[in-house]
Amino acid sequence: MSPIGRRLARAVVGPLPVAVADTLRRSLHPGTGWTHPARVRRALLRALSRGGIPRAVSRFRLVDDADLEFLAVDSQVLQQLYWCGEAGWEPELLPWWRAFCRTSRSVLELGTNVGWFAVQGGRAAPGVRYVAVEPHPFSAEICRSHLALNSVMSVEVLEAAAVADPAVSSVPLLVPADQAATPTVAFLSMDTELPADMAADIGAALDVPAVDVRTLLDGVDLIKMDVEGQEHVLLGAMRAHLHATRPTLFVEVLAGTPQLRALLAELCATEGYRCYALSRQGPVELDGDQLAVARLMDEYGCQDVLLCAGVLPGPATPAGAQGGPGPAVGHHAALPSVTRSRRKKLTGTRVGPIARYALPSSRSAEPGSSATTWSRMDRVTPNRGFSGTS
Repeated sequence: MSPIGRRLARAVVGPLPVAVADTLRRSLHPGTGWTHPARVRRALLRALSRGGIPRAVSRFRLVDDADLEFLAVDSQVLQQLYWCGEAGWEPELLPWWRAFCRTSRSVLELGTNVGWFAVQGGRAAPGVRYVAVEPHPFSAEICRSHLALNSVMSVEVLEAAAVADPAVSSVPLLVPADQAATPTVAFLSMDTELPADMAADIGAALDVPAVDVRTLLDGVDLIKMDVEGQEHVLLGAMRAHLHATRPTLFVEVLAGTPQLRALLAELCATEGYRCYALSRQGPVELDGDQLAVARLMDEYGCQDVLLCAGVLPGPATPAGAQGGPGPAVGHHAALPSVTRSRRKKLTGTRVGPIARYALPSSRSAEPGSSATTWSRMDRVTPNRGFSGTS
């Protein structure tokens, strides 16, 4: 959408009364009797999402999970959650994150932003130690507010940038001019692999505290990394921990990241990891050659990969609040097949543990679901799509 189109969308959405917006959210949600073509619903949701959240809204609950409450602040993540519910932000990844949180002892999330995954992981596994690291001051503040709103007490928010140099006490955090108040793109410039189009037109540089990532790893067996081009740097600093304990990794892999892709392939070759792309049909295993060239968003709809050295969580995976029991998912044979003939652009193989497990239970990622998802498509396009302030 052009800048003029965004301004028009905001002009329409901004003054909407809360009751009208809630009626729109409910009526456009899948499964509510919508009789028009799905593409019409998707187009409407896309336009509404780009218009932001109505100004009269101060807090909101998800249209598909009223137990979850969030603040209506300037945020690309939140505006997509407002209109689309759980399907609004990385639904391919979400059920697997909840599932692995439940089977972990200690979780480290690097780059938590407004806390969407921290809230989900903390609710799924309230007894698990969870540290969420976020360098942007306002994003960290909003993350803390969301944890409090949703009664998540187990997550510790560390307001700092994770770095590989133990001698560094602070770093400049660069924020492009088109980002929202809680930016999804805020990065460190040193040795970054962030694509040039995402790093252009810097609007602010904030001096933020730094923390040596190695000091955060004690006992950690699950790590999520979304650090805007610093993934290869931090993984390199973690090599001793990865070799000794083989924690499960969720890693954002942007286009044009050869150092990161080579490092992930090396971990698979030398440390016993297997690498999976996350798609709506389920995980798809990638070998090193495929990982080197895969256009993850285009081929699978998700920019993150899962590296696991053990068995994936089983099919009877609970979903919902506080990690309580949830419905079992059908066996793999009941799922849409991800064979080469049906997956179109999907490339890779479903072998080993994947063949035995269906997708974890999730309202936002049921196999064959028609739920709308933008999957952070903005992160790989020049204009960053739904950026909150552009």
